[in-house]
Amino acid sequence: GGVSGLSAAWRLAGAGLDLRVLELEPRPGGTSAWGEDGVVPYPWGAHYLAAPNVEARATLRLLEQMGVVTGWDAAGRPTFDPRRLCHAPGERLFYEGAWHAGLAPVDALPADALEELERFHALEEELTELRGSDGRAAFQIPLDRSSRDPELLALDRMSMAAWLDREGYRTPFLRWYARYAMLDDFGGELEEISAWAGLHYFAGRKARTPELAGSRYLIWPEGNGRLVKALLERAAPRVSLGALVTSVRPQPGGRVEVDYVDVQRGEARRVEARAAILAAPAFVVRRIFAGGAAGELPARVASAWLVANLHVERPLDPNHAWDSVLYGAEGLGYVDARHQLTDLAAGATQRSRLEAPRQRTVLTYYRAYGGPDVAGARAALLGAPWASLAEGVLRDLAPAHPHLRDDVGRMDVMIWGHAMPRPRPGFLGPRPFEPVCALDERVAWAHVDQPGMALFEEAHASGVRAAETIAAALGLALGESWL
Repeated sequence: GGVSGLSAAWRLAGAGLDLRVLELEPRPGGTSAWGEDGVVPYPWGAHYLAAPNVEARATLRLLEQMGVVTGWDAAGRPTFDPRRLCHAPGERLFYEGAWHAGLAPVDALPADALEELERFHALEEELTELRGSDGRAAFQIPLDRSSRDPELLALDRMSMAAWLDREGYRTPFLRWYARYAMLDDFGGELEEISAWAGLHYFAGRKARTPELAGSRYLIWPEGNGRLVKALLERAAPRVSLGALVTSVRPQPGGRVEVDYVDVQRGEARRVEARAAILAAPAFVVRRIFAGGAAGELPARVASAWLVANLHVERPLDPNHAWDSVLYGAEGLGYVDARHQLTDLAAGATQRSRLEAPRQRTVLTYYRAYGGPDVAGARAALLGAPWASLAEGVLRDLAPAHPHLRDDVGRMDVMIWGHAMPRPRPGFLGPRPFEPVCALDERVAWAHVDQPGMALFEEAHASGVRAAETIAAALGLALGESWL
């Protein structure tokens, strides 16, 4: 019932199949889950989607169904509903005691840091346009459209930290800037992330149109929960919540037995199916499915995250950005759920808040736990009382918001023990971009553990790929591939 599983159901909807999605949690969505408090919805995990590359065909199809993609220009590039593109100000950084627009305070950096940042941005543009010896883009989304050039793939054999050292990036700010990106997207430190993955973060996004000049981020108050809602429009009647799958076993005669526990009733149940898709991390699949290609699944290290939702009533602040980051903080900052709730009536010339002079909102705070001891990080989080975790959040934000605790009416904290795979050096493996999908003749696998990078487009594509694999095994005609 995460993005991969719901995407598989989305692809198969309308094919005349009797589908069932078994989801352990009380609400589907996985790390794209969301919450609501009666005032504004808010994310519990993934909170934006960068404008997809034209190669991400399945994701663009979904966005078109949602009305987010409104058309296509003469060059075949999508155009987007401007209400969904992040409104200014999008990002700000608390640096040296003051807020600065964007994540690079160019007006406050020392000369050596500014020189490195400019050099890095120039290289970023160069890598975005770079093509390998095979003519493919060096870094692409979906990942399997990326170049197989051995010289480029060699980047996967070193860490992002080693690459920065090799290229002479040494100023504290540039190292912080790169570290922030690695923690934000992969949950790992510079020393723990493949240089190929790290550079992909900066060079994999290709969408460049005039409308994206201001912002390339598609956002909603509930984050990527809005995308989950769109998938659920086709899959919701088939979703069973509170279902803990314990075993998936192919049987003679073209059947698959799926055992699960109804956690609310405490009852063991069994479903017989013609086929099954396991939309779960590799370490879970190995426990519930034996045989077939399960032994070929990649070994991934998953990062732990803490997400806190702060229900606050704050003064009207026209400079309050969607994404607020604190330089040198333990966490990754927070996003404001109310940011995109604006008055977009015809003729409106500036951003207009819905309520004044004070308005309730939800600030979603994120912290990724990098470092080699991932099991220790999980154990520490699971053993920590709510009061300790909440105090850590307030303490981390205090330099920029010394009075925040007076404005917080409620704080909810969620621990994601296995939030995302960490693309360590060597994560591409001996056969880059050839994901294991078919575990058995009638059992397929869908998860971001396949590519090793937790991007929405990859989760979505893995579900679509698994659905099309199963459809082919069952002899169903789904028509042209959506990938």
